[in-house]
Amino acid sequence: MKDFKIKHYDYGRTQQRKQGRRAVVVTLLMTAAALAVGWFAYPPVYEMVTGYEALLSQRQDPDPSQPVTPQPEPSSVSSSQEEPGGEEMAVFPQSAAYLPPEVVEDKALREAALASMKQKGMDGVIFDLKDQQGMVRYQSGLELVESNRAQAERAYPLPEVIEEIRQAGLVPVGRVYAFKDRTATAHMYESAVKYMDSPVNWIDDSKANGGKPWLNPNDKEAQDYIIALVEEAANSGLGAILLDGVQFPEGVSLNLATYGNTGTLDKSAILADFLARARGAGEGAGGQVATTVNLISAAGLSNVRYGDDVGKVLEAAGLAVVEVMPEQFGSGVTTETLTLSSPALAPYDTVSQALAACREVLFPGSGDEDPDQEDTPVETPVLAAVVQAYTSQSLSESANKVYGPQEIQDQVRAVQEVGIQRVFYLDPTGGYEVIG
Repeated sequence: MKDFKIKHYDYGRTQQRKQGRRAVVVTLLMTAAALAVGWFAYPPVYEMVTGYEALLSQRQDPDPSQPVTPQPEPSSVSSSQEEPGGEEMAVFPQSAAYLPPEVVEDKALREAALASMKQKGMDGVIFDLKDQQGMVRYQSGLELVESNRAQAERAYPLPEVIEEIRQAGLVPVGRVYAFKDRTATAHMYESAVKYMDSPVNWIDDSKANGGKPWLNPNDKEAQDYIIALVEEAANSGLGAILLDGVQFPEGVSLNLATYGNTGTLDKSAILADFLARARGAGEGAGGQVATTVNLISAAGLSNVRYGDDVGKVLEAAGLAVVEVMPEQFGSGVTTETLTLSSPALAPYDTVSQALAACREVLFPGSGDEDPDQEDTPVETPVLAAVVQAYTSQSLSESANKVYGPQEIQDQVRAVQEVGIQRVFYLDPTGGYEVIG
């Protein structure tokens, strides 16, 4: 999509004043109505209505401990083995580890980390372009990044970082976190998920519990913002871009979240359309785009993130990176298709069983029994798996264990047995002491 252009980011002063007056009037009317029907029984709305002005001017600092995307251990299968995706997948590394922003933004720390990653046998490095808080970590030239006040204070020069990573013998992979964004929503206010079609931003929990607003996946301006970042990164010379957080919100009172649609909301179709546009923009600028997919949703345990047709989302993504971390299954899962008891205690069994439960979604056609098709490669969008290279801090002691080299290798073995050879290791601290 070489002719893709990002437009309509700025509103005229006259339009802003009109919209501002309308928003005030509507807010007053909605607030009065809310009092009559018990609106304020919903804690996030109470906090956001009473603190409306504070919300609009709020700018939060990013959380330094962002979830990351990681590196793999040596594969028992040759890296030269032909894989689905062919040349498209060649720009992504066989193994990669995430480096947090505080390391990437400091030249000395960055150089030391790159040397360490190479020494540990990794092929690539994943780093944030836009993080989960909505902060743009590299020096962006996009006007909307500036107007959203999303530019990180210690933003790094992207072309320089790309070149340093390549000089270290590693493949750079930039991560763009999509719709969970507490920064842009304070300025792209109309592009946020709303509470019951009101002017008030819906948040995913009470403010006391750290609830945050989300960009609306069904809003074109929100989509265009993410796509513009992908396009800018590719134009800067980044060949591999990982889109994360391409989903609808999770949290409390999801039935009260609205997305500006006037009919039935087809989450899968909306996300698929967005991914097709994002891929086109990235490829038009010379980059390849992959999308992170949650294993819980792929296994059919929840339709909150992607809707009812995860296959449609995967098909549009083209290349997917599936998160297999045992921690995400909590203390256990019991359904008709999958039963996991204390998932973190048995990483190999957990990953193997979860992947088996969603085999047809991740590997379309792999269940065919036609003997004539035995030698025909199965077309699959799965590029890599993200394994848990850290010890969970959220699980109870009885359901948890320290994750060392054996627990990590157990996950790697499980994903490679189903044909996924690329492995990205995840440690939110960026330490990876247990690897290599």
